Parts: sequence; structure tokens; C-alpha cells
Amino acid sequence: MKLKKILTSFVFLSSFCLSSCGSVKHYSETQYMIDVDYVSDFKILQLSDIHMGFEDDLNLHFSFMDLSIKEANPNMIVVTGDLFTFANYDVAKRLFDFFDSYDIPWSVVFGNHDEQVYFSPSTMNDLLMNKAKNAKFIDYIDDDIYGNSNYCINLKQGDKTKYQLYMIDSNRYQYKDYMGYDYIRDNQIKWYENMVNYSKNENGGTVVPSLAFFHIPFEEYNIAYQKAKNGEATLVYGDNRENVSSPKFNSGLFDKMVELGSTKATFVGHDHINNSQVNYQGIDLVYGVHSTNRVYYDNDRIGALSITLHDDLTYTIDRYYHTYEELK
Repeated sequence: MKLKKILTSFVFLSSFCLSSCGSVKHYSETQYMIDVDYVSDFKILQLSDIHMGFEDDLNLHFSFMDLSIKEANPNMIVVTGDLFTFANYDVAKRLFDFFDSYDIPWSVVFGNHDEQVYFSPSTMNDLLMNKAKNAKFIDYIDDDIYGNSNYCINLKQGDKTKYQLYMIDSNRYQYKDYMGYDYIRDNQIKWYENMVNYSKNENGGTVVPSLAFFHIPFEEYNIAYQKAKNGEATLVYGDNRENVSSPKFNSGLFDKMVELGSTKATFVGHDHINNSQVNYQGIDLVYGVHSTNRVYYDNDRIGALSITLHDDLTYTIDRYYHTYEELK
């Protein structure tokens, strides 16, 4: 059984599943938004499942990720979860300094293993929001939204928002309703709906096109892949070499995305050896590429994925596959 399939029997006191303590506050839509300048053919590089820990040779993994970053030459980097497994503060600081070294914006959402660290959520917030010079990240420890990485990046062309990138925390583990992976909660979905509708109103009644990034795939990743086998959905790229590890409970985010008509594609990680892209009900459900050889991997499926956003509101997806043998 693969390591990620085994639910840990303990949770660190610094667990990121503790989204808030004490009283909570409500923040406005604009307080969850970060502006980044849009340029034609804006390229986003998705890295995923890095799994850095204090016993790892960090420089080796940095050199490996550098192969894809240099090949893609992106305008922005997004890491879709599982940045860490048993990391301490020094590991987090070195990883964030590595991303900062490219002098481009970068963002993260958290994965299920990102609770297994030796520092607190407030320490992580301080690193991302105050010390990492190029990080684009928002998390309010005391807000009324479940999770620790729910925010929106507006790609701005002058005064106009050309695209939006929704970062959504797919959370960690579920121990109460069932034993398994957690799900995106109702108040997160309501937050997403409010953000989309607010942006639509600000855009003169026209929906702003968006992409969404989170770690754990929702159930539709499996439904769509099975339907693609029967010709009921379109398999655009790749295949799955392992089962889709979605939560046991479907909280309805995909249906809300279809209803609102903003999000054109979702990008996840979590299942290291899946690389499928399926168009289902008008939305591309995309697996990223496992970005190191940590935990488990297939040697022909490690690297990165990029999304190029075009002025006509279309996008192109490319994948970069590399091996550690290239570093020798």
C-alpha cells in the first residue's frame, strides 16, 4: 500500500487543520484578492507534491525542479499542495527562498501532508505573507472560512481583471464523519460563489474567467475519467495509473463551478502517478505532474505542468517531464 494511502494515527499540535482559534471575523471579498500584472501569453507553472522534509537533500530537489522552471520560463509558479512532510522551519525557509530566487510571483495551496510539520500555522503565515518577497498568499487565521489557503489572484491588464486564479484549501483528513481525506466545506464553496459574483458585478455583469487550484481531487475527477472511457466525456490527455483518491463525501464544488460559469479548469495533485486531463461538462479536470521523486513516483511522470493564458481567453497546457539522472 502506498504511503499516502495510510492515514496517520497522530496529528502534530501545529496542525494546519486548526483553521482558527477563538472568535472569528468576517473579511470582505477584496481582502482575499491579490493583484498580479497580466501579460500576453501569461504562463503559470504548476508544481505539486514536493514533500520536502528535514532529512532530504534539498539542493538535489531544487536542482531537479529548476529543470522544469528553466524550460518553462513561467510568469508565475503555483504549488498545489504537499510542500512538506516532516519539515522544520529551516526547510520551509529554504524552499521559499528557492522560489523567491526566480524573482517572479509564486503561490501555494496546502495539501494533506502539510499539517505534518514542526511549526505553527501562524509561523507559516508569517513566512508567506511577510518574509517571502515574491509570495502571493493570503490566510487569515481568525476568518470565518474553513481552511488555511483560500484566496484569489487577479491577473490585471490595466484596470481590468483579465483572469482570476482561485486558490482553495482542500483540507487534510476527516476523522469525525468518516476516516479518510477531508473535503472542501460548505462555507468555502459559499466564499467561492461570493467571490465570483462580486467579480462579475465589478466587471459590468460579465463573468470573469478563472482557473482553480487545490490539492485533493473532488469526486468528479473519478466520475469524469470513467465517463471518458465510455465516450461520455473527453479524455484530452494522459491516463490514470492509480485510483482517484477523492474524499468520501462530495460537497458540491464542481456543481457550483458549472452553475456559475467562471472556472474553466481545475488543477490538482495528490495522486502522484495520474496525469489525466478530462473535459467534463465544459470544465477541464487536470492533474498536475508530481514534481520530485519523494514518497512514491514513476520515473517517466515527474516534472511540472504549465498553463499559458492567451488574450482571447483560451489557454494551452504543456507538461515537462524530467529525470534525476539528468542531474548526474
